[in-house]
Amino acid sequence: MAELIVAGALTAGGGAGAVYGVRHVRATLAAHSIAAAVATSGPLPARADLSNLPDLRVALESAGTFLGMSDELLLERVRTQPIVRFKFNHGGSSISFRVEFADGSRAAWKPTQTNTQTIPRKEIAAYRLNRLLGLNAVPPAAPRAVSRDELLGHLHPESLEALPRIKAETIFGPDGQTLGTASYWIPIIKDSGFDKPEGQKQVQAWLSQGEPIPPEQTSMARQVSDLIVFDFLTSNPDRYSGGNMKMSPDGTQLFYMDNTMSFFVDPEGPAKNREVLFRTQRFSRTLYEALDRVTAPTLERALAQEAGAPYEILTPAEIAGVVGRRVVIHQYIDALIAQYGARNVLIFP
Repeated sequence: MAELIVAGALTAGGGAGAVYGVRHVRATLAAHSIAAAVATSGPLPARADLSNLPDLRVALESAGTFLGMSDELLLERVRTQPIVRFKFNHGGSSISFRVEFADGSRAAWKPTQTNTQTIPRKEIAAYRLNRLLGLNAVPPAAPRAVSRDELLGHLHPESLEALPRIKAETIFGPDGQTLGTASYWIPIIKDSGFDKPEGQKQVQAWLSQGEPIPPEQTSMARQVSDLIVFDFLTSNPDRYSGGNMKMSPDGTQLFYMDNTMSFFVDPEGPAKNREVLFRTQRFSRTLYEALDRVTAPTLERALAQEAGAPYEILTPAEIAGVVGRRVVIHQYIDALIAQYGARNVLIFP
């Protein structure tokens, strides 16, 4: 019934305006049906349960590469390399550092902190979900605990001015350690501009029915479309707060960075993410099909707790939220397909 109502709204309105109109129908229908399902003791219906696969977490790590380097190599570095220097990152609301390792490599590291909008474990969840979906856009991330003595003793001289804030906002346990997340440090990045008015206008044209996409922009248009789906799944409104849409220096690869303000439990997602999703009308067929992997059992395996990390990467409620939002995405894209045809909606490989 929900499918027919939304498809009818699309047919009646037509074009991009119809997508805006259907937003309210979709949000209401999906929110009530999904929230009810999540609240029950049974899991949401699985489209393709992959929970009987062997150790999915290990497979995810060993199968991928990031910027030409294996995930296994990068994860091993951020987990185990001795840290020789912490340099405080200025300009953000959270406590974060660029760390330098003994072998010369680097990582971005965020500790557990008083800023409740920064939850470091969620960066690990974003990385693993990105791999589960077949994406290659989130830098490899893993848990990394650091002691108070190690952090303060290896602080870069230029970061000493931030010492009072570091001490006040970093949360250390009784053992003197703080649990954080280390992510591979991308050497050079630049702003994509897609979160600015002109960039948003360009993206809207690329991802609207009937609008041409220049051949040289097809790859980037697909990456932005994938990011919109990914951010709705992860419930990440911070992407659109400014400066959080980075790309490679040559402008060919979009990076999905800064995912610590995400994975909220609401199955219909933040208003900003709904707005962006429901004005998008072109998607990747591969990613659409990969959404079938997003089931509670599969996520539980993909997000399996690591040895030495005494916390859940995502809670059961957070996992249920991801699955609920996957249902919303599937229903929305299916309604678009009913209106425009799969060939016009699933335009990217």
